[in-house]
Amino acid sequence: MRGDRRQIQTAVLGGADSEEPPMLPLEAIELDAFRRWHEHDTFWCGLLLGGCGLQLTTKLHTERVPSLTSPAC
Repeated sequence: MRGDRRQIQTAVLGGADSEEPPMLPLEAIELDAFRRWHEHDTFWCGLLLGGCGLQLTTKLHTERVPSLTSPAC
């Protein structure tokens, strides 16, 4: 398995104060299943990990692995 070089160390599930990190897929083809699995979850830039506290969304990339993003973070 190749190394995960994404810079998403602050992403958490459920709220900005959460300590529960999501495990994003390493392949773009797996993102739809990840979205279905977490359809009732919310993703946040975790405050306890030094993040901004804003809500994040999944983003599909064609040239790299999927990520979580916020327009303001």
